[in-house]
Amino acid sequence: MLGGMSESSRQPAAPGQRNPFRPSFGTSPYYLAGRAELLQDFELSLAEGPGSPHRTILASGLRGVGKTVLLNEIEDKARAQGWIVLRAYPNSDMVSELVETTIPSAITSIEQPPERKLSGASITGVGSFRTEAHSRAEELRSVPTLITRLRELSDAITGTGILITLDELQSADLDQLHRLATAVQDLMRDERDIAFVCAGLPHGVDTLLQHEGTTFLRRAFRVDLHSVPTEEVSKTLAITAADSGRPFTDDALGRATDICRGYPYLIQVVGALSWAAAGIDGSGAIEAAHVETASQRAVDRMTSHVHRPALSRLPEGEMNFLRAMAAIIADEGASEPESATTTEAAIRTAKTGDIAARLGVEPRGLSTWRSRLITRDLIEPAGFGRVRFTLPYMEEYIRQQDG
Repeated sequence: MLGGMSESSRQPAAPGQRNPFRPSFGTSPYYLAGRAELLQDFELSLAEGPGSPHRTILASGLRGVGKTVLLNEIEDKARAQGWIVLRAYPNSDMVSELVETTIPSAITSIEQPPERKLSGASITGVGSFRTEAHSRAEELRSVPTLITRLRELSDAITGTGILITLDELQSADLDQLHRLATAVQDLMRDERDIAFVCAGLPHGVDTLLQHEGTTFLRRAFRVDLHSVPTEEVSKTLAITAADSGRPFTDDALGRATDICRGYPYLIQVVGALSWAAAGIDGSGAIEAAHVETASQRAVDRMTSHVHRPALSRLPEGEMNFLRAMAAIIADEGASEPESATTTEAAIRTAKTGDIAARLGVEPRGLSTWRSRLITRDLIEPAGFGRVRFTLPYMEEYIRQQDG
C-alpha cells in the first residue's frame, strides 16, 4: 500500500478518470502558472486594434519554462476571437513554406468552394463542353512574395486578423527572419490586423538580436519567462488537483511546491506522479506520502528529459567547470543550517575564483568556458564573480555522475 494510509481513508478512484496534469513538453496544462497577465494583455491587444504594443511579443526562457505552452495559449486566444493563426518554423525554407503552402491553405479554407466554369461541352446533337475548377489557390500561385501573400489573406478576412507564431527563434535563419519581420512590419504600417509572437532561448535570442535586420524584433514587447513564484506553483498544483476531485492535503501541497523549485515542467511532472500515486493507493486526496513517492521519479524525469540532453556532447573543459562548480556549491551547502529551504538550495552560487582554484588554473583561464556555458544557457551570472546553474537539480545530477 502506497503511503501507509488507513483503510478508512481509502476511496476507489473514479473509473477512467484522467490525470489532469500534463507532463509533456509543449502540451498546454489545465491551469497555466504565472502567465495570466500576459495572456490577458495579448487578448486585449487584439481588440484594441493596430498599434497595440502587445501585438508583437518576443518571449525568452530556459528549457522547460513553458515557451511553447505560452505560444499555444496565445494561439488559442487568437482563434477564440476569429483570428487566422499561421505557424512559421525556423528552417531554411521558412518563408517559402508560408508563401507556397501555409498562407494559400489558410485562404482557401475561409473562402467558398471553387467555382466551376463552363469551357466546353459534348452532348449528342449539341456539341461538346468541359468544366474547369478555378480556386483561389491556383490564382495565388503567381504571387511571389510573402508581403503580397499576407495582403491576400488579410483581404480575404473581415473583422479579424492574422497571428504568426515562431518557436525556437534562436534557430531561425537570419535572412529568413529578416524577410518575415519585414513583411509583418509592412502590414502593420498599413494598419492591417496582424500580430507576431515568437519565443526562444535567452542567450540565443540576445545574440540573434545583435545582427542587422532584427531591428523590428528589438522593438517587440520583451517577456523573460523565469521560474514561477512559489505562490503560483502552489496555486497551480492546488487548482488542478482539486478540480479533478483529488485534492492535495496541506502538507502534501507544501512538499510538492518545494520539489518543483518554480520550474513549470516540474509542476506538471510532480503533480502528475503524485496524483497517480494517490490513485493507485485508492485515496481520495493526495497526501504527503504520495508526494514523497513521486519526488525521486520526478527528478529522474528531469534528468532524462532536460539534464542529459543539455549536457550531451559538452566539451571536457566546460564539463570540468560544471563539476567543480557543483562540488563547491555542495561543500558550501553542507555548512548551511538545516532550516534552509529547498528553494534556497536552488539558488546557491559559486565563486569563479573558487572554481579556478579547484581546477588549478588562473581565474582568467576560465573566461572562455564560462562564456560558452552562459551561451548554452546552462549557467548564469549571479552577482560579481559568481555563477549559478540555470536548471533545477543540475548540481545534484552532475555530482551523482561523478560519484
